[in-house]
Amino acid sequence: MRYQINGFTDMYTVIANERKIGGALEASRIRLRSGEEYANVVLTRLEMAGGTFCSLGFVTEDGKRLIVHVQEISMIVEARHVNVCELANALMREEKTAERLTRLKRLCELNEGCLTPPFVEEAALLAEDIGYELACRHVNLSFLPHKDLARSVKIA
Repeated sequence: MRYQINGFTDMYTVIANERKIGGALEASRIRLRSGEEYANVVLTRLEMAGGTFCSLGFVTEDGKRLIVHVQEISMIVEARHVNVCELANALMREEKTAERLTRLKRLCELNEGCLTPPFVEEAALLAEDIGYELACRHVNLSFLPHKDLARSVKIA
């Protein structure tokens, strides 16, 4: 988990900057005023009108895409910003992983042989977001620093 979300302003910031910061916004449960409850929803959109939050879009575990007025939301439980590989919503994890992987492949293709700091930074962010092992299976990421590798220690 990257961090806990504390309100609509945090949600809006994460959703609006999703490409720059990576990850996804997931809530363990959303309850509407009508009593309907949805588990492991991925929040995809938060609309504003005149400086006021008016609607929230999210995807349920079974793939239903809902847009509700913020006044229709009774409760949002455990909203958090997580890496795509950590999403509990399997459908959205698969969809967002495919999207990020396509972007990573295209990024590496366009920057082949040119290791500029912005390219390396974005490639590292995408690899971390979808999982370094999965990314390495599809793209050569040998240019990235291997911070996850276990350090060898001499005992004797």
